[in-house]
Amino acid sequence: MGLNCSCLRNSTTDEKQLRLDGERVLQMESVKLKPLQQDLKTNSNAILTLEDIVKLQCVLRGYLDRRTIRKVYNFKNSQQSNDNRSTDLLKDSNSFSSPNLAKHSINNSSEPIIRLTIKEIAESQVPDYSTNATRLILSRLGPFKITEEFPDNEPRTKRGPVELENQAIYIGEWNKDNQRHGFGIQIWSDGSRYEGYWKNDQAHFKGRIIHADGEIYEGDWKNDKSHGVGIYIHTDGARYEGTWSNDLQDGYGIETWPDGARYQGDYKNGNKEGKGKFVWADGSMYDGEFHNNDIEGVGVYTWNDGRKYVGEWANNKMQGIGTFTWNDGRIYKGGYFDDKKQGYGIFEWPDGRKYEGCWFNGKQHGKGIYYTANGAGREGEWKDGQRIKWCE
Repeated sequence: MGLNCSCLRNSTTDEKQLRLDGERVLQMESVKLKPLQQDLKTNSNAILTLEDIVKLQCVLRGYLDRRTIRKVYNFKNSQQSNDNRSTDLLKDSNSFSSPNLAKHSINNSSEPIIRLTIKEIAESQVPDYSTNATRLILSRLGPFKITEEFPDNEPRTKRGPVELENQAIYIGEWNKDNQRHGFGIQIWSDGSRYEGYWKNDQAHFKGRIIHADGEIYEGDWKNDKSHGVGIYIHTDGARYEGTWSNDLQDGYGIETWPDGARYQGDYKNGNKEGKGKFVWADGSMYDGEFHNNDIEGVGVYTWNDGRKYVGEWANNKMQGIGTFTWNDGRIYKGGYFDDKKQGYGIFEWPDGRKYEGCWFNGKQHGKGIYYTANGAGREGEWKDGQRIKWCE
């Protein structure tokens, strides 16, 4: 299982180059870099400090560099992943199929079936459609438990085994129009079994389906679809418990996996969307915003070794403004692009040393100011993480 978070890998730290490629996610104190233009508008007599000049140079250099590489970057990303850094947990963990009773439907069109007659058969003639999986699940769960009365006053008639148009067997209640209506059990020829309520020939209200392969959905139904609150359990033990809409996870829900991974949060149209919290089996955790099953927006990622990133994300990558902290006291505050430090940023060491300036592709690149532990600062120029000169 994996999360397609390209930053999730073991990082190698080179303090001279400050590469620190393995960075990623806690809740950050947002770093707001005040635009220089706004400062100038507010005070037309403003004096540009060395830090202001460096910030402006970073913005200009970053814009030019990004414009130069954008086409190359887009092409490379369309051809291959970043560098196989992730275990793709989030994508794999979203493999829950919808309960989708409609795949067993005897009527594939939207038009209702009109039955002039019903083919009742003797119990001795009922075929055994059960599979090893459905027999095992049924013996473990027992009959479906009715906890609420069907909210319907339409007259119903109970009939014995009826063979339907698709050779499925139905035992239960009918309405005057020869439609399944009320409580009933249906067994399809592939072995799948539904126990619950029906309304006008469709699964409706409360019910449970055991698929031929042993997967289970139990909960609310509407018009042959999971709709409301329900639980879906996979054969491997993975499960989703939460709200559904038209056969899709929608609203709030909790997913769990056999390895201990867990997601709880918002869904929309079957995807993780909105606020959520994902905890991996190794203890790493992301708490923040999701979009279309991806980490996107603002969020906090905490590794199991204590490293933290708090900030902005796009397409499962650190992108925007963020703060990254290490257990030894190092901290970076500034811009990210495609999971790497980019634009203006500040890197601080626990002994008081500090670098303020431009970054590109995860390294110091452009003008910057280096401060010693006693606070003395000196402007220099860096290229690919290496200082190439001091500015006099």
